[in-house]
Amino acid sequence: MEDLVPEPRNFENADFLFATAPVVAELKEIETEFDQTPAVREGFLGLVRRVMDEDSSWRPLLLGGSGRYPDWFSREFVRLFRPALSRVLKKANRQIRATKDYFRITAPTGMLIFVNDGFTGLEPHFVRALASDLLVNSYSSIDCFLYITLNRYVEVTGSDIPRLLWMPSYSDRAPDSLVQFVDDLGRKWYDFLETKIGPFTIPREEVPQANGGSGTILSRAIVLPGEKR
Repeated sequence: MEDLVPEPRNFENADFLFATAPVVAELKEIETEFDQTPAVREGFLGLVRRVMDEDSSWRPLLLGGSGRYPDWFSREFVRLFRPALSRVLKKANRQIRATKDYFRITAPTGMLIFVNDGFTGLEPHFVRALASDLLVNSYSSIDCFLYITLNRYVEVTGSDIPRLLWMPSYSDRAPDSLVQFVDDLGRKWYDFLETKIGPFTIPREEVPQANGGSGTILSRAIVLPGEKR
């Protein structure tokens, strides 16, 4: 992209332009443990105080209590991460929109590549669900939210094998060509990884996902390469 955008820069450009697709992609590598930030820590303590207000006998496991939280707790806990994720989406949306405007791209093919390289406080499906909820009515230049793990392996339900994730979700604006592009890109990505770290001893899996998460963001596919052993 640097060779395509003139200097000095007069707009915030995205990282990648796949001109033949055409797809404009912004890469965000997330290394921050958002659950350790003052805002989230204070928010969590506030939720615990709410639990204790509702049930004065409640105690965490470490203090000999049941440690069971009420049904609303996990929903409200996930919401604590909303401002941090919103900031990531907002900046990426701005960069993608400005780049598409510069190259006169009108196709709904903007992609945010969200590389989780240190954010472990929230499970991947919660991150995707939260992003999907945010993308329903905002950040309309992002047509694909692609969640990737690179240096961190993830436990997947129904499997005892640590996995790397390639987990795209799409807006209802996204054309089938974008879905095909992202799937092909994922296969090439893992081919590239194997040239660097050796072949995965357990075959990759491509698992179709049911539509869900929100009214407009649809999860189409997830690619799960097996752990190298």
